[in-house]
Amino acid sequence: MKELDITDLPLQWSIISATGETQSTILPRVVRTFEDFAKCDVYTGDIDPTYWAMNRATREYGMGWTTRFCVGMLAFYHMGIAAEAAEYEGDMFWEQLRRVYPSAPRASERRHFRAGAGWEALQLMEKLSPDPVNFFRNFPQTYRGVVSVCSSRLAQFGPYFQLKICDYMDRCLGIPIRDMYGLERNLPSFPAKAVELLHPGMTIPMGFQKAVERVQALELLAPPSFDRPIGPAEVETILCDWKRAKTGSSWLGADVLDKYEAMGNHEMRDWLPPRVARGTFKLELV
Repeated sequence: MKELDITDLPLQWSIISATGETQSTILPRVVRTFEDFAKCDVYTGDIDPTYWAMNRATREYGMGWTTRFCVGMLAFYHMGIAAEAAEYEGDMFWEQLRRVYPSAPRASERRHFRAGAGWEALQLMEKLSPDPVNFFRNFPQTYRGVVSVCSSRLAQFGPYFQLKICDYMDRCLGIPIRDMYGLERNLPSFPAKAVELLHPGMTIPMGFQKAVERVQALELLAPPSFDRPIGPAEVETILCDWKRAKTGSSWLGADVLDKYEAMGNHEMRDWLPPRVARGTFKLELV
């Protein structure tokens, strides 16, 4: 079959939300603007694809399993390791994480979760919540509250994992984060660099707020449940994905594929958003 040429003709697109509803829209085949990219990132599920699988896991395995999975992700940030640990309850959950600690694969975001410092960080996580299903009950439902607990009671929980806790609570565990005030002044380094690239000459807080306004003007809803307007947390992820794509180190659909491969043969990989063939979208980001 002759390969379809990439043109400026719009692409009809549908995706099933975490609640089982079909979300349909029109996406550009040629992605040029930040707004184009944001819309494609959301509707392909390439923005935090793990969250789709987590929501399905709650229906299949229960909230306790998903909560333990989230805690396991905070430790090694590896879906396979987190899924294995989630099968264990109470003290056995922490014992499993200790057992795999020496050789467990870590995502790049957890590359420093090793040796004595990482071991201490794991012990502090257990001390915060001996029963992992109660882990997220220790955090207020505001971004600043989450930052405060991370700073005072945990180790190796800087801006990236502070935000990840907020995401897990709000998008995966049904614990809404009421406000994200303060994120604009505490961005992880990668999205901060994306802001500088997107809005050169602006301060990081001002540039981030401008990016939020640009995305919110699209009136998109936050995946995977599409149950509230997109907010600063989602825009932070979009900025990361946009920078990788603009600098040529990623493409729309790459994160879904990465998570699919990380899950091995676990059935959670079938609950991720559908894989997008490389080349479905042509990136000409300006």
